[in-house]
Formats: sequence, structure tokens, C-alpha cells
Amino acid sequence: MDDLRSLLPTELEPIFLSLNEPTYKTKQLFQALHRQGVINASDITTIKKSTRDHLVSNAVLNNITQQKVQVSQDGTRKYQFSTHDGHTIESVFIPHAAKEGRHSLCISSQVGCAMGCTFCATAALKLIRNLTPAEIVSQVYQVAQDVMKNGDPVTLMLDPNERPIHNIVFMGMGEPLHNFNNVVRALELLTHPDGMAFSPRRITVSTSGIVPKIKELGEKTGVYLAVSLNATTNDIRNKIMPVNNKWHIEELLTACRDFPLKVRERITFEYVLLKGINDSLEDAERLVILLKDLKCKINLIPFNEHPLSPYKKPDNETTLKFHNILYRAHLAVFTRKTRGDDIDAACGMLGGKKLENERASGAHV
Repeated sequence: MDDLRSLLPTELEPIFLSLNEPTYKTKQLFQALHRQGVINASDITTIKKSTRDHLVSNAVLNNITQQKVQVSQDGTRKYQFSTHDGHTIESVFIPHAAKEGRHSLCISSQVGCAMGCTFCATAALKLIRNLTPAEIVSQVYQVAQDVMKNGDPVTLMLDPNERPIHNIVFMGMGEPLHNFNNVVRALELLTHPDGMAFSPRRITVSTSGIVPKIKELGEKTGVYLAVSLNATTNDIRNKIMPVNNKWHIEELLTACRDFPLKVRERITFEYVLLKGINDSLEDAERLVILLKDLKCKINLIPFNEHPLSPYKKPDNETTLKFHNILYRAHLAVFTRKTRGDDIDAACGMLGGKKLENERASGAHV
């Protein structure tokens, strides 16, 4: 049987039918799992004890366990969780990510990653396994409860103005579209009206470029799309992002043009600036040509140096010149301010224990 927290209400109904119980209890069970964040079936007080005992004996409810929280000087919080089978995943809570009072959570979709991007710490872990829908959404619930601590979970989960998390980004460990079905199910759970009822407009899914799944993601979920581009030529992108050997830049951008967008919606292109690799003025000019006919915005991300990658961060002058070329071409461009780099929580630095061990052993860039 699938994990209870991975199931939609219609899939929970047979449990109550088999026990000759009214199916309206399904809603109460779903709310306990996805709104109240109940960890153990025995603690679900809205269903009777005999049903709770049945769930304890017959149902699967694997939880992730919070192992460690690190707090950055800028207020960013990195959470390390242990899965039921002993693997480590990480999530990053970013306060005031967009504007004052609006907080974002970056969550993981896999243990490790198979994409092999040479600038990313998670790539050094390789792919261990996909996360289940339950493990994906549990990151949201556990961080929300940790951030609010003394607040009432039901009130804070339901009131968008009081929520501790306003935006969710699938930009943590793993390639979301490589775990497509579980990510889509997790999105269904997060947006379900009987759960936390997140709007799809508050959720962004990032991909390194799994071309066949991009349009399908938009059609099935309605979330925002972010694409990790990071190069303007296939030669360079092949070297730093092996996925490009399968789907070239041209194929990737064609898939982006087919991604369903509503009025005023845009795709986000993420571009990690690597010193001497993809940060030249010629790269900036090529990027203008590549993206000029797309409804998009561009996030420039000066590389966050770490021991698991050989690259360097470009100087501020280079970054500014690159930014200005895009800006003068009337592209919407933002240079992302690094958050949480002092606790290895910044973009591309989620390497879990392996990165921590490298730091402890004295490795340096």
C-alpha cells in the first residue's frame, strides 16, 4: 500500500468503505495528514479508535525526521531531514524572499541527483532514489510547523496572510521532472482544498531541461516554470550540464515556447555565472538573442563557491556588465542576492553530509 500521506481523498475512501464507516471521514483523515500535520495515525482524534488502530496495523505512514536546523546570519534556515530508510534530504526556508513578510521554502524532490551538473553540490551525491509524494509534502508541513512553533496549525495553514510559508520552489536536491509522477502528485496534495490549499501561482518547479516533460508539467499542474539554462552555446552547456547532450538548447527553448502561459505569466530562466566559463559579454549578447521572443524573466546567480566544484564566482563588475546588457535589451533581469551561503544553503550548495564532511576535512576552493 502507498504511504497514506501520498494518497488523495478518493484513494483513501476504500479504507472507510472496508470498515463500513461513512466516507465523509475521508476528509477528516486527509485534513489530519495535510492540514494538521499529524505524524502518527494513532493521534488522529477526528476518527474513532478502532479505525486508528486499523491504520496503525495496516497502513503505511513513513515520516521524515528533522535532524538539524542551521540558521544563517541573514535569517535563512536550512533543514536536514532523515528519511525512514536513513537518507538525508535538505530544505531551505528563506524569510522575506520576495518582499517584507513573504517567505519562501525551497524543497527537494530526490535523494541526490542524476543530472551531473558540474557546478552543483547535489550532483556529487549521485542519485540514490526518488522521494515519495509524502516525503516531498512533509518538508512543507514540518518546516511550517517549526517556523510557527507556538501558533495554531489549522489557522496558520489556512489563512494565506498568516502562513509561515507563502511560496514553494522545487529547487532543492534533485531534478523534479526526473521524478515527474511523484512531483505532480505532491503538487495535487499541496494545492488540494482540504489540505494547505496552496495556489499553483505560489509554486515554482525548476528543471535542468527534461524536455519531454516540460509542456506536460504546465498542462497537468498550472505551476510556474523555472529553467536552469546557464550557457548560451551547446558546447559549454554540454560540459557543465550533461543533460544538454540529450536535449540541446534549441530543443529546450522550443519546449519552453510550448509551455502554457496565461496573460502576464513568464518563464524564469536561471543563469549561474561561472568565472571565465559563461560570463563574457559575448555570452550576454547571445543570451539576448536566445530569449528575446520568449515571455520570460532572467535570474542571474553569481556562483556560490563550494569544495565539490572547481568553479569561481565572477567579480561584481563582470556581473554588473552582464546584467546591463540584458537590461538594455529590455529583458526582465534580476541579479539574485545570495542567501544562506554561510550555512551551505545557497543555490547549488545543497550537498548534505558530503559537503559538510568536505568542509570539516579542510577542503577548500
